[in-house]
Amino acid sequence: MGAKILKAQVSSVFLPESSALRRLPKAPGRPRPEKFTDGFEDKALIYDAFWHMDGKQVLLVCPPALNLAPHWARARFVAQPGGQVVSAEIHAIRSTMTIALKDVPTGTKQIHFTFADMEFTLDIGKNLATDFAGSRMIFTMSQNNPLDWLDTWARYHQLVHAADAAVVFDNGSSIYEPEDVASALARVPGLKRVLVVSIPFKYGPHDPAVLFHRFWANFLQVSTFSILLRRFGGQAYGLLNVDIDELAAPVARSNIFEVARQSVDGFCSMRGRWVESIAQPTQSPSLPDHTAFRSVLKDFRHTLNARKWALDPTREWLRDLDIHPSPHRIKNMPKEMAARAPNGLFWHFKGINNNWKESRNRQAKDSFLTHHHPELKALFEQFEAAKKDFAKKDPA
Repeated sequence: MGAKILKAQVSSVFLPESSALRRLPKAPGRPRPEKFTDGFEDKALIYDAFWHMDGKQVLLVCPPALNLAPHWARARFVAQPGGQVVSAEIHAIRSTMTIALKDVPTGTKQIHFTFADMEFTLDIGKNLATDFAGSRMIFTMSQNNPLDWLDTWARYHQLVHAADAAVVFDNGSSIYEPEDVASALARVPGLKRVLVVSIPFKYGPHDPAVLFHRFWANFLQVSTFSILLRRFGGQAYGLLNVDIDELAAPVARSNIFEVARQSVDGFCSMRGRWVESIAQPTQSPSLPDHTAFRSVLKDFRHTLNARKWALDPTREWLRDLDIHPSPHRIKNMPKEMAARAPNGLFWHFKGINNNWKESRNRQAKDSFLTHHHPELKALFEQFEAAKKDFAKKDPA
């Protein structure tokens, strides 16, 4: 029996084409290439609106305000159909913003709001945290990744780390429908719950005009982390932040969810290691999967990778809406928590890349510069052993 496929849609608001008002990048006078301008999200006001787990607040997950901040400060929110005006609190970081509407009456279906002399109405999405309660959830954003890659990603984390739920934000795939992704994941043995959310908006560009934080304009990516935690994952046993091209390393006599769950603060930081795009000859040259790539640079360069994390989302400190999960850290997390967090490891496969975000899968040449890393070898050995064990238990 396959996994249960859950369904959810985002409730979004964009500035109309008829309006001249647009979000501007920081330091808007600096010269930038056309690629940045085309990829910059200047019209989105709200990516999603949904009930908080407490049933009393409605959360609006948005791009950062930037030059639109004065309009947000004057915005007026009305709960419908009751017509009650509700107050708003803004919780913002560099690349995303959450607006919490307070004391929203039970039975409210929509929020009507005024913004810069314009009026908008949006539906309120259901909170699905109870649907994922107790789950060990892996999540990512994806666009046009081959379904075989998603299968390997999910199957590995199920067999090696006991993941039993998967959430994918589909960023406008053109070669299949979100339902195809959900069906593929639902066929992975051991997964119990699957959700694929269509979110076909601008991912956001890299900014060559800034010296630091050049990924600051990746508004959509960072905002989906808030949607994941606040709408879907708040009651899960654990959350594992790994993209399709990443595999969390095995943990001796345990798994990464348990490491996070048993830690002092419910947080595990994972160091990243690059795997070069040198495919083994035993794999199909047209579409090798993760298991085809075994080569790692011998020098320090394979360690130059940003961290990922695993999290127990039920901890009390995460109830603070000023805490924002993001791809490589938990923003506004107390420093002492980050300092004492246990460390895990993940492997980042350059060859598992369709160049959706950036080009990394140019075929490298095997040479004396690379070797087969023993820890990566151990990962694949454990994966193969787990597959064989599962086959014995379930011959079908």
